[in-house]
Amino acid sequence: MPLTPQEMRALFPIATRYAYLDHAANAPLATPVRSTMDVYLTRMTEEPFDLAHWERLRSQVRTRIAELLSVGPESITFTKNTTAGLGLVAAGLDWEAGDNIVGIHREFPSNIYPWMALKRRGVELRLYQPEQGRIDVKAVVRLCDQRTRVLAISVVQFWSGFRTDLGALGSALRGRDVLLVVDAVQAVGSLQVDLSRTPVDFLAVGAQKWLLGPMGAGFAYVGPRMLDRLNPVIIGPESVVNEREYVDYDLTFKPGARRFEEAAPNYAGILGMGAAVNLLLRCGAPVVEEVVLRLADRLRDELPTRGYELVMKPTAPSERSGIVSFRHPRMVPAELHARLREAGVIISLRGDFLRASPHYYNSDEDLDRLLEALPQ
Repeated sequence: MPLTPQEMRALFPIATRYAYLDHAANAPLATPVRSTMDVYLTRMTEEPFDLAHWERLRSQVRTRIAELLSVGPESITFTKNTTAGLGLVAAGLDWEAGDNIVGIHREFPSNIYPWMALKRRGVELRLYQPEQGRIDVKAVVRLCDQRTRVLAISVVQFWSGFRTDLGALGSALRGRDVLLVVDAVQAVGSLQVDLSRTPVDFLAVGAQKWLLGPMGAGFAYVGPRMLDRLNPVIIGPESVVNEREYVDYDLTFKPGARRFEEAAPNYAGILGMGAAVNLLLRCGAPVVEEVVLRLADRLRDELPTRGYELVMKPTAPSERSGIVSFRHPRMVPAELHARLREAGVIISLRGDFLRASPHYYNSDEDLDRLLEALPQ
């Protein structure tokens, strides 16, 4: 039987004290995630290192992540966060002066700075300007030309909550030799991301947000087109086929995405991430998305009735995510944020607006606490 929101909530001790509505920033850990990491730390404290044991468990995590995305495990590589994943592409493609990348203005810096840094190699970054927080995928694709190598975009924009239709974007790119690189940290864990039906070449995720995992762990999906073109940037014994032949220097890379893992993995973080993925799989991605969107929709409906403005109001169901950003025309956001924190309501302050991001285990009572703590 799937885990219900109430059963999931019981696994989060923080929910007994706070209305925690800040999963777009950093998620609290569930007790199974902590206990999984504790087991690793205890064994490392009390027992000799057992490489085969930890590698079996790491392989299981890879398989579960692949299941979450509906891809094969050979296409998954572990990273330390979303930024590190995107950096693999920025540093690993064979760029030439005159190439360009198409991106989105107001993306999170993780999906901007790696591309900006390529200016020193003569690569141009072209940014599409969203209109009222919305992204027109056809207009984005019109920025591409024969020298465009990468289109880099987030599934969900961190500031507005706008959700891009990756299927529509992939269709608009059809026939162009442009690699679709996706930051999915604001989507995976709360929204369905089925890569078996979506033409994505590379996707990066950190565990610490909607995935409900620890900081310092993440993964990337490397599609077939990207695998053929992407050079490993940091190369170590785990990158090659004969990884245990320490003095037989054969630089033959592993056939799949594991070639991008160099050495000494973060077992504690990876296993903790795996425990979080297991919980989400037990809940079921369609059910999680339904609950997250219902909670977010309630906020989008009720905040305007209390005098608050939405940073971006979806005009179609496909534009919705679990992020709801809002402001009051006459109130100081920092003061509102402090007031909410005093009331035990945890959300983000982002510049001139506030951002709420409920997850599957949150309740309507959590939303009541938020709404009741906001002055009208």
